[in-house]
Amino acid sequence: MKTKILYLNEDPYTNGKKSGKYFKKIIKENIEYYRKNLEDEKYKNIIISLSDKLQDEFPNYYDEIKGKADGAEVEFLEYFSMMCPELLDQTSHCTSIICRKKDRKFIISHNEDDDYKEGNFCISKIKTLDGWFVTNDIYNMPFGNGFSWNSSGIIKTINYTHEPNVNLMNLPRYFSQRHISEADSIDDLIERCSKLRPASGYHVNAIDIKNNIAVSIEVYPDDIDVLYIDNYYIHSNHYIHNRYKNKIYTDKGSNSVFRLKKANELYSNLKEKNIVNIKSILDYRSIEDKFENSIFQTEKDPYITGMKFSFDNNRNKEIEIYVYPNNEIISLDYELKNNPIIKPIHK
Repeated sequence: MKTKILYLNEDPYTNGKKSGKYFKKIIKENIEYYRKNLEDEKYKNIIISLSDKLQDEFPNYYDEIKGKADGAEVEFLEYFSMMCPELLDQTSHCTSIICRKKDRKFIISHNEDDDYKEGNFCISKIKTLDGWFVTNDIYNMPFGNGFSWNSSGIIKTINYTHEPNVNLMNLPRYFSQRHISEADSIDDLIERCSKLRPASGYHVNAIDIKNNIAVSIEVYPDDIDVLYIDNYYIHSNHYIHNRYKNKIYTDKGSNSVFRLKKANELYSNLKEKNIVNIKSILDYRSIEDKFENSIFQTEKDPYITGMKFSFDNNRNKEIEIYVYPNNEIISLDYELKNNPIIKPIHK
């Protein structure tokens, strides 16, 4: 198995340090860019202000980042500046689908598209005060970004959404996404989305597998918009809820509008709503093999589909993750108590 699984069962600092040690090589390879940015006094002052705000308001998340920096043996401010994508206009591309099957239970699938490099991610199970959550742990983000599932039965996927009204007085969006990873119910998830105001917004698809509830939440710097899902919902990387219903904002060169439109079209043509067919939507690649007209993204595109995350409530609470750079399909039991089942993606 090429994809590493970390079991982080200590205090926040120690958990961060263990993760930082694992990512030490790639953090050190990429830290110089952020070190140079800190030579700008205005930029540095913003970073200091944000790190102080995080320490005051969410000390456990601060300790996790401090631990990661120490584990990687880099300066804290240099590493913390990696956690501030709004300052450098950093983006990513993802596509998420939730739908209700014939038996009325929800399923979820999600393409995680980013700039994947060797050794830049793993799967981590993190102990919390009241339980645990599992997430795709990435070297340049706090815990809980991308996708996660937790001991309370809350499964979530995150979409970057292009933000027209960035507020640098708020904490980076990555920490809001960290905060909601510990939600113990849909109501708690909504409250957590409201509590930690992010500098830029994002979207979360989530299901409560114990109560069979699903929601789509757009989180803005100043508000949130919650939609309870009855049938299905698809989201890419631009806002589509009420506030932005007639306004489309995307990052430069994005194919977000195409992915959303094509995914909805493919969904409407499905004869049966099951996890295999839902995943097939996320595998769509144009006949011309062009980024602009594809949902699945390859190495020659601006972003690569690094992982596909899926969950079907009828499969004994099994989590399935396609890890494309490692050519692995990983099947995990929900609590990570048993050894994973590994298959190659391409036979």
